[in-house]
Amino acid sequence: MRDDGRPGRRRLRRSTVLVTVVAVLAAAALGGWWALSASAEVRPGSFQSSTTGHPDECAFPADDFWALFAQDEEVVAMLTVASDSRWPVEVTSLRPEVFRFDRRVVRPGEGFVFHDPSDGPPPGAGTADRVVIPPGSEAALWIVSPLDEGTTVDAGARLGVDQAPVRVRSLGIARDTVVDFDSLWISGLDSDSAEFQSELEGLCAG
Repeated sequence: MRDDGRPGRRRLRRSTVLVTVVAVLAAAALGGWWALSASAEVRPGSFQSSTTGHPDECAFPADDFWALFAQDEEVVAMLTVASDSRWPVEVTSLRPEVFRFDRRVVRPGEGFVFHDPSDGPPPGAGTADRVVIPPGSEAALWIVSPLDEGTTVDAGARLGVDQAPVRVRSLGIARDTVVDFDSLWISGLDSDSAEFQSELEGLCAG
């Protein structure tokens, strides 16, 4: 009991300080954990392929050009996705009807042969809407018919697709982000039209 007749006041103050300190430390630990989780980025890996499209190095010399497709050509492309994280990272496609992961995860340089895009999309049983990428590994991400259903492209125009929306789960924390890739351009022209053939004449296959 204190001299002023108010027992427990000192103990109450000490408890308040202790609770405050614990709360601050917990917030700092949570912030550090979130920052560590957010450091797990996903990016294009070491390989990409689109043998069904028309590549270019002349008429469209920009670095972000991947391939051009006529509106009546099926868009089928594939790139590998990597993570620089030191721990496994789960990546989930937010548009699984368009972007699907190969179930097999490989390390660069292993010489693994992927499904050939010129044969069309891979079998559904061989893909999944999510994949876990271990450190130092890459997963193949398939891109099939990326335009929204009902989307039309005006004749003479082109519409580009250059991002895959994904959800990354790292250290138990999930966040939405995108995987950027070189642009796949869909023309509003048919493949047998004179206008589209004229466009192809300006392309230089690499």
